[in-house]
Amino acid sequence: MKRSIFGALPLLLIAGLSLPAQVIPSARIGLTAGLNGSFLDPSIQTWRFGAFDPTPSLRPFITDGVRFTSGGSGIGTMFGIQGAYALSNKIHLAGRVAYNSFSGSATATQTLSDSTATSTVDVFASYVDLSPQVEFYGLFGDLSLHPFLGLDVSMPLAATTTQSVSITTSSSTYEQKLEDQRDIPEQSTRAALLAGLGYTLVFNKNVIVQPFISYSLPLTNISSAAAYSPTSFGQLRLGVNLSIGFTDAKPVVKDKPVLTGTMEKITGFRGSDQEVPVSSINVEDVRYNEMFPLVPYIFCAEGGLPGDGEQTTGYASVSGEFQLSSLPLDAIEVNKNLLNIVATRMKLVPHATLTITGTADGRSEKPAKGLPQSRADWAKTYLVGSCGIEGSRISTRTTPIPDKPSSPNDPDGIAENRRIELSSNVPDILAPVVIAADNQRVANFDVVMFYPNFQGDTVRSWSMTISQAGRVLKEANGTSLPSKLSWALRPNELSAAQVPVDYDLVMRNVDADSVVVTGSIPVEYVSSVQKKTENLADKTIDKYSLVLFDFDDADLTTDNISVLEQMVLPNIRSNSKVNIIGYTDRIGNDEYNLKLSRERAEAVRTFLKSRAKEASYSVNGVGEATEVFSNGIPLGRQLSRTVQVIVETPRR
Repeated sequence: MKRSIFGALPLLLIAGLSLPAQVIPSARIGLTAGLNGSFLDPSIQTWRFGAFDPTPSLRPFITDGVRFTSGGSGIGTMFGIQGAYALSNKIHLAGRVAYNSFSGSATATQTLSDSTATSTVDVFASYVDLSPQVEFYGLFGDLSLHPFLGLDVSMPLAATTTQSVSITTSSSTYEQKLEDQRDIPEQSTRAALLAGLGYTLVFNKNVIVQPFISYSLPLTNISSAAAYSPTSFGQLRLGVNLSIGFTDAKPVVKDKPVLTGTMEKITGFRGSDQEVPVSSINVEDVRYNEMFPLVPYIFCAEGGLPGDGEQTTGYASVSGEFQLSSLPLDAIEVNKNLLNIVATRMKLVPHATLTITGTADGRSEKPAKGLPQSRADWAKTYLVGSCGIEGSRISTRTTPIPDKPSSPNDPDGIAENRRIELSSNVPDILAPVVIAADNQRVANFDVVMFYPNFQGDTVRSWSMTISQAGRVLKEANGTSLPSKLSWALRPNELSAAQVPVDYDLVMRNVDADSVVVTGSIPVEYVSSVQKKTENLADKTIDKYSLVLFDFDDADLTTDNISVLEQMVLPNIRSNSKVNIIGYTDRIGNDEYNLKLSRERAEAVRTFLKSRAKEASYSVNGVGEATEVFSNGIPLGRQLSRTVQVIVETPRR
């Protein structure tokens, strides 16, 4: 019975999706009709007849202790008049006066030594229902559904039973009709609790159609006679109300929360342990050196080879051969030229050899046995065919999953395991790339954080644009708005002019209503000419990124130590300020990543301070909260597992 109730509810829910707004009907009156499913719960004495002359074969079965207790279901009808009055916008008082009928059957079986008697009784009852109800509107948002509760008080019109019996022996079957539509004595007023769910449709403004489903739970018996008690009917009904409204029905005008927003604060840091408010950004020309690590991996699409966006494969183009000096000050772009850099260095070191390892993710790519080899062959073909490296200097191998895989249980980690790995007998082939340049424009903040604040409705989507004089510096978007948005400032990203940085943050709710938060950050620019003219202090900035940390590890590797000894320490002077910042990718728990980034930064400081004690050091671990590289691509996540060392040294 309960399955029938809940099985019908989705029909109304599906219907409710078709209208855009909750409709609340006006005060109304009209007709009602429905089809009833009746569920008989009997306890009727089987042999309850007074003057009764049974046949000899039936006589042994007659005893007062046998009762019908196994009930069945039947069909009935309901029709009448109904109406409702709105006590408030959400609560309506409704009522119904209607004819209502029930039917059901029950069986009882008795067995003697050589025969079985099966008795069947059909029960019919009809009533006039008086049904006060309370309807509740506006509970389902934009769906025009309304639950209702009430009480059925039913005056009996008729209640009858029809009974027969079948006697079965080993040799014959005998049937006898014992009664036909016999009145049930001492009929009782029926009372039942009523609960249901309705849906409102409005036509021509005041014609109201309300299909509904309801169930009534009986509180009383159909008769007070001992032979029929306790016996009751439960009832599941599918019905419809057709009404005329006294006034026009109107869609609900909900008091929608107003989406408002502000930029609570803007902060930044440059290796310091604490964020500081950003009232302006200072940009100056400095001598700038940056070391870009090479991630020795080329990432591949699922089930395929590297795409155009993974590697720059124009080693020999119409503009000439690839040149290291042409690389931009951008770690992502540097690493997209990994094969070109390797080819250039192998030409300078004739005895260097290269091993290319093709891997797979061990999950969806597991059935593709030849895929790792195809990936390794793709890289070798480019180095030999396009770059002119001798094939004998390059060997290939395969493995079904990387020897040091990223997290195999995270989608990001699985994507990172679809890769081509490079290794060489000469470490310099895969050594970091150092780009040195004078008069590079560098800001006084490495990262600027924006903290949006919104009230009212829920933000369902957002987009942010940071620009300078109409030139877009950064664009970001998403669904749920994060607590802060980060902007990593690259060298030469800001113009050589006193032009402010503008930001536009657009937040939207589910109804596509939006709020725009805009603002500007002043920019102060000091050129190298101005420094000389005004005798201002100058400095050299050296920036190093270490990304040779293994996944989920804070220990310094041999390669890390080599970079620190050979590249970082020689540039630290007694008056240098060394800022050390630890980052992680987005894989894993936020708090754990914050702790891991701090541990990585502390490991680097401990090593450097043991060798260059006079310099001043600051350490900060920011985890995944500050995104220095896009975590939406495998290469960006690899570069994010980093500790950046920024050495600022005054110079005359």
